[in-house]
Amino acid sequence: MTETQSFLSETPDAASADLLSDLLGHMHLSGAVLFSTEFHEPWGLVSPAACELSRILPFRTEHIIPFHIVAEGGCWLELRDREPVWLQAGDAVLLPYGDVHVLHGREAAANVPAGQLLPPQPWPAIVRVRHGGDGGCTRIVCGFVQCDEMLFHPLLRHLPVLMHVGPGHAPVDEWLAGTLRHTAREALRADPGGRSMLPRLTELMFVEILRQHMQALSADEVGWFAAVNDPVVGAALKWLHAAPLDDWNVDRLARRVGVSRTALAARFKHFLDMPPMHYLTHWRLQRAAQHLKASDAPMKGIADLAGYESEAAFSRAFKRHFGVPPADWRRRQLQERVAAAGRGGADYAPRRAL
Repeated sequence: MTETQSFLSETPDAASADLLSDLLGHMHLSGAVLFSTEFHEPWGLVSPAACELSRILPFRTEHIIPFHIVAEGGCWLELRDREPVWLQAGDAVLLPYGDVHVLHGREAAANVPAGQLLPPQPWPAIVRVRHGGDGGCTRIVCGFVQCDEMLFHPLLRHLPVLMHVGPGHAPVDEWLAGTLRHTAREALRADPGGRSMLPRLTELMFVEILRQHMQALSADEVGWFAAVNDPVVGAALKWLHAAPLDDWNVDRLARRVGVSRTALAARFKHFLDMPPMHYLTHWRLQRAAQHLKASDAPMKGIADLAGYESEAAFSRAFKRHFGVPPADWRRRQLQERVAAAGRGGADYAPRRAL
């Protein structure tokens, strides 16, 4: 434990820090394609909120991000208080917060709850769903990216409720377009090895869409992804992520970045609505939560890795941030994993490949 802490306390070159990869590593992404759908006009369905879906789907966590890839045909997607969006072949949509949404064809039809279209469990690797009348066909591949709580932290709630990419909807590059096509083909054909390929393809798709979102942000955006692009806050975040256990204060961080402490504090307030040291505390506690979830390390060791001199101080800070003491939080995570395994979620265990 002491050796690990010493390693984490070193100060590497912040220029080499990859903030998005650091974030994604702590989210423990895991992708899954669950449904290959064939809809014939007229048709319509309503998909419930992701938190409701997570209770019936075979996942280890309630934090699931639905996605749809249109393989053939086209359809409308509707979200509350937003204009309908037309999706065509080659398009993909992510719903980062899993909002209730409606998918339907061109012709008028009643919107059937999605759960009514699913066969009884247990399910095969990919569930084939057919719905609608006898008209034109639209094929959609539906799946989910599951992740730990980090994406749902208030720091990251500046993602749009709908992320839409595709040949007619910039930005999209040929690599992402090819990945979408390949994912759809694998899901529709169910060739040997597809069950191993599809999770990785969906994870790569998710990362590339996030990366393109970051690159396309305008200068007046706020939030974590915009902060990474800012020359001042982005540089400060790289130092904090590169050496989270260093003895940071605002003066030292400002000197590293090359600005005044007033300027640094103002930029953090603008993008993240918090002081730099509050961000550091949140990041340390998030790392501690991951250690609690992924290991049976003693509480004192995890407190050390979070930069706290005592278990009591760590427990107080953790409870303020997560709402429960760390021991209770660890037990809850174990109970959720056991419940997920009972739903068949063991097949969707997190990987650290990204």
